[in-house]
Amino acid sequence: MAQQFNYLFVSDFHLSEGRSPATGLIHRNEDFFQDVPFAQFIAYHVQLSRRETAVEYHNIPWKLVINGDIFDFLQVVSLPKEGDKLVKVKGVESYEKLRKNDREFGLGTSSPEIVWKVSRIAQGHPTFFRALAWFVAQPGNELVLMKGNHDIELFWPDVQQRLRQLLQQAYEDWRETAVPNDDQALLPLYDNMPDALTLDHLERHVAFPPTYLYEPKLFFVEHGCQYEPANAFKNFEDPRLPDAPDFIELPSGSLFVRYFFNKVEHIHPFADNMKPISRYVFWVLRHAPSELSTFLWQLLPEYLEARRKVNKKVKERAAEPPMPETADEFLKALHDIQTHSREAISGSTGQTILRMGGSIILILLTIVLMFIAVRVIALGVYWPAILAGLLAIVFGYTASGMIQSLDKLLEGDFLYLASGRIARLLNGGTHPGYGSVRYFIFGHDHAADARPLPPTDKDRPAYRQWYVNTGAWVPVFSESERLLRADEQLTFLRLVPGRVQHSDEAKNQDMPELLQWSAQANAPLEVRLFGE
Repeated sequence: MAQQFNYLFVSDFHLSEGRSPATGLIHRNEDFFQDVPFAQFIAYHVQLSRRETAVEYHNIPWKLVINGDIFDFLQVVSLPKEGDKLVKVKGVESYEKLRKNDREFGLGTSSPEIVWKVSRIAQGHPTFFRALAWFVAQPGNELVLMKGNHDIELFWPDVQQRLRQLLQQAYEDWRETAVPNDDQALLPLYDNMPDALTLDHLERHVAFPPTYLYEPKLFFVEHGCQYEPANAFKNFEDPRLPDAPDFIELPSGSLFVRYFFNKVEHIHPFADNMKPISRYVFWVLRHAPSELSTFLWQLLPEYLEARRKVNKKVKERAAEPPMPETADEFLKALHDIQTHSREAISGSTGQTILRMGGSIILILLTIVLMFIAVRVIALGVYWPAILAGLLAIVFGYTASGMIQSLDKLLEGDFLYLASGRIARLLNGGTHPGYGSVRYFIFGHDHAADARPLPPTDKDRPAYRQWYVNTGAWVPVFSESERLLRADEQLTFLRLVPGRVQHSDEAKNQDMPELLQWSAQANAPLEVRLFGE
């Protein structure tokens, strides 16, 4: 295989509205604060490819693959200004003429609405967009933007075109302030860089794969949302609503974010950074119990009402003829693997709900019993207080055990298991144009990882095969891992094909180079991974 690129894989940035250009304040739903570190990361690797002494990299272009959820369109909840801007997006001049749904929860999923949202994101993240544009301006470099469950709307051609236009404008903005021979610049100006980025250049060097990315003998890349039921789309390749093709059909997880969790994050901006989510639930019970009334009596009824309306529409669509199956045999087989994974996870969903509900009830009972014990002691009656205290200890201990078992349910290995099934599919060689690969690369669950797949496949190639998860560039607060890793790990996979092209497999360096970017060191560092 002739080497054409070296590769950088990242995922799950979740850019939303960022910093307001007018006030300088950051939107409370924003999760991405790494604009400058990202620009450092990009500049470092471009400089590496320009360094004559870096033999593995010199004059070899980079392909940067952002494997889903680069944007979080669900969390862009602001509205265009009333007047011409609102007319252009929604066809009405004032907010009072908008649907109640749009006023309360933000714009929807149609192409014009997402064109406005991606423009809004670019306003809040100018350094990030300049870094992407600067990267694409380097000779030979390419950018690949995969869809995820939070930016499925990259499906729309007009959104893809608008994104190219924003990169074109971002490069122009950078070029206006760039100074030749400035070694201290975040994004240096090199002699062979163009004066402008043309849309034709961006058409050829920025790609939007519909489903997955496959490079023979090297890698298979997919975001990963299709392997678990809460975030899987009925048709990931074409996610439009059958009866309303101007809109996207969102899964239950996306509806939960839109109609409930966005407002939770407005109260606690760190809420969706606590993993697993049960940690946040019990943080609220311990540290902000007064917010429970807001969640239970205001936000939850709004969410349930929205879900009721959605479920009604889903039932109406059930009578419609099913969508035609794809003619692509490999894609059919991949869909079967995704379905198998979702069904396996669905089996534990009921347990998850029961354990979360049960543990919350037990914690509330513990609090009530402790209150009763204190009140009874104040009255000078001790035996009832002792009994209430003992019951509180039993209930609290039981709730703690349920929480621990709940965390194990929520932190499953579904992407690793799916990688093994995809490996067997490719290793079998039953689909023309597809064969075995070394690396199965995912994102989605924000858990950076690199593990060899078990050698259980009779058709397995002579080389090792690996599962790699590129993690996320958003904070992940996990108490169980806090002593092992930082809350912010800017993780990425760097892949140099030249290291695995020896005919003698013993000479190949196949271990995935899973790294984390250090803004302080302005260099990549190893990711700390532990064995089972």
